[in-house]
Amino acid sequence: MCLINAQREQRGLPALTYNQQLTTAAHQHTAAAVEQKWWGPGKDPHTNPATGSTPQSRIQGAGYCPNPKSWRVAEIAYTAWGGGGTAGAAVDWWMNSPPHRANILDPGLREIGRWAQAGAADRAGADASGAGTYVVTFGSCQQ
Repeated sequence: MCLINAQREQRGLPALTYNQQLTTAAHQHTAAAVEQKWWGPGKDPHTNPATGSTPQSRIQGAGYCPNPKSWRVAEIAYTAWGGGGTAGAAVDWWMNSPPHRANILDPGLREIGRWAQAGAADRAGADASGAGTYVVTFGSCQQ
């Protein structure tokens, strides 16, 4: 969260505010990804193939922004192994990926939830040391 807010603040954007419901959604998705290991080349890390959950359904299910006048959500995900499973590596990768960077720097998103877990969400890194999986959820809610 600090690394993401540092990226925003360097560009004159307000820091994101921690939100427990967004964190719950990120936690559940990270845990499922590390357990099921469905991420990898050609796979969608944002849709759980076992449950069909999506960022929007997970975030709603966690109780974020009930009965809104308007709301927006986004999710970014990262998994790596072999020493690349650090929070700094995740933020570096996201900032070098245009769609992920756009979510981090979106001035319309105001809140953040995040979760990190040891282990890879891709079968290719299942037994690797230094593996880590990260999910960050963003939201903006007007009630």
